[in-house]
Amino acid sequence: MNGRTLPRRAAAVAAIAATAVLGANGTASAEPKVPGDTPVGIAVAQLTQAAGTDQDALNAVASTAKTAQLVAAAGLRNIGFTPFGYQAPTLGCGFNLPFTMTAASAVSGQPGPDNGLSGPPGTLRFQAAPATVGMPLASGLNVAWLNVGNGRSGITPLDEQTEYNLPALAKTVDTGPGTVVASLWGSIDYPGARCLVLPTVGLFTVADLPATPPPAATPATTDPAAPATTPAAPAGPADTGSSGTGSSDAN
Repeated sequence: MNGRTLPRRAAAVAAIAATAVLGANGTASAEPKVPGDTPVGIAVAQLTQAAGTDQDALNAVASTAKTAQLVAAAGLRNIGFTPFGYQAPTLGCGFNLPFTMTAASAVSGQPGPDNGLSGPPGTLRFQAAPATVGMPLASGLNVAWLNVGNGRSGITPLDEQTEYNLPALAKTVDTGPGTVVASLWGSIDYPGARCLVLPTVGLFTVADLPATPPPAATPATTDPAAPATTPAAPAGPADTGSSGTGSSDAN
């Protein structure tokens, strides 16, 4: 991958995300134009049902579905872009302005020990970081996600807790490997303020599960508790009688 590939992919992600949100807001067609009998079409239907009558969730699902359609049409794979396409506009917790921004990211699971930043292989860990001070008291953040490759989907709350029983604003999701489209939105309560996070959309690549090597052959071992076997002594010459010689008496 050369130095121009990643910026180009980042620009493509931002353009696709902006187009999807534009469509979800009604200035373009918000209906996902994907066949209903495909994995993506089935996943979109499941997401829509899970959203119910929650208009914010329905908008996020529409953005997710529109992005999935555009990803499939563009043939994008291996995005390799971990932040969301843009920071989420956030209302209610700005200092000098009535709004601020919330950075959101997701980290694909990796093999090896848990380092606190990513989960096991085949998972995606979502994280939000509002541009405000103080410890959050409650999280109403959610992620609507859809794996374009395997059709898995869900609306998942970012409800993990820190060691101090405060919102971590994070969640690890078992998406399976493939290209994942996700929309993040919701609310965060701080002392004296509530942040309303408007949707942001992103594309993420979850790596394939590592291949399991075949078990190595176990060499034969000798049981140390088994008694040792003494080798038999070589056989001597056959016994032909007494070693002396004698003569018989003649009568």
